[in-house]
Amino acid sequence: MTAFPNTHSSIRFQHSRFKLNRTVASSMSGGGRFNHTQIGEPFWTIDFTSVPLKEKELAQLEAWWSSLRDGLRSALVTQNVTCRPFAHSNPANAAPAQDTGTLSSVSSGNVLNVASVASGLVLQPGDLIGLEKDAYRGLHRVVAVSGTGTTRAITVEPPPRSYVAAEGALVRFENPELVMRPVPGSYSVNGLGRPQVSFQLVESPK
Repeated sequence: MTAFPNTHSSIRFQHSRFKLNRTVASSMSGGGRFNHTQIGEPFWTIDFTSVPLKEKELAQLEAWWSSLRDGLRSALVTQNVTCRPFAHSNPANAAPAQDTGTLSSVSSGNVLNVASVASGLVLQPGDLIGLEKDAYRGLHRVVAVSGTGTTRAITVEPPPRSYVAAEGALVRFENPELVMRPVPGSYSVNGLGRPQVSFQLVESPK
């Protein structure tokens, strides 16, 4: 299981969730209607805040952050809440989500046709799933789903980018992860005796 982020097993963080950011501009036309235009690709960010840290833990966390060189290096990241589809949140029913699927094709830009899934897998709107192809990662939220048995047609947002929307890509249902880089200047240490550290990461292709 990938840590969130991969720092040190003794360092704990408050609940942190992926956030989808869209770059859309709106302008009013002559007829009084607003026109909306996407001016950039949607991207994910995540904000982490640690629990109060001991001095040793603070030093370990700062060493990990330094190793990323303010974004020159990347890390694999998962969120530390809702780590699998909601229907399988109970560990006793987790097995179908712990299996992976295989992307057969993408239709209409954002419908993932997935094969080789566990027959007992239940997906619902709001679930997060991941795509993996070589060193690339994609994160997507389920909007709608159909199909039974070992195949599913999963409508997702945002639409997958070309580097993961490839036949044979792995579809992950538990602990979907992203390649992310630090946002320069986002690292801060707050408090004295037992300080808390906060920082932000942003999606990166690899």
